[in-house]
Amino acid sequence: MSPSRTAHLVVELGFGDTSKGTLTDWLVRRHGAGLVVRFNGGAQAGHNVITDDGPHHTFSQFGAGTFVPGVRTHLALTTLLHPLAMRVEVSSPLCQGSCRLG
Repeated sequence: MSPSRTAHLVVELGFGDTSKGTLTDWLVRRHGAGLVVRFNGGAQAGHNVITDDGPHHTFSQFGAGTFVPGVRTHLALTTLLHPLAMRVEVSSPLCQGSCRLG
């Protein structure tokens, strides 16, 4: 028998600012997820995460669970990739070594 797999879909029906980034980060930490999938949107997105030790980061291209060691981001074909925005995000001190595509 294969182990069960669980997926959590974090979406909203409003205008943003509903803590999707914080919820995604919490779900990744709580359930030991290894992958965050972004399936729409682009670099204009802002998914905020404040780590336990205080630093704040706004994810725009990477998934908002990326600070957890070993967690990768998969960008679906329906996600708009902005190379310059991704470069800026990767060069952020908080992203050093943790922002990876999977």
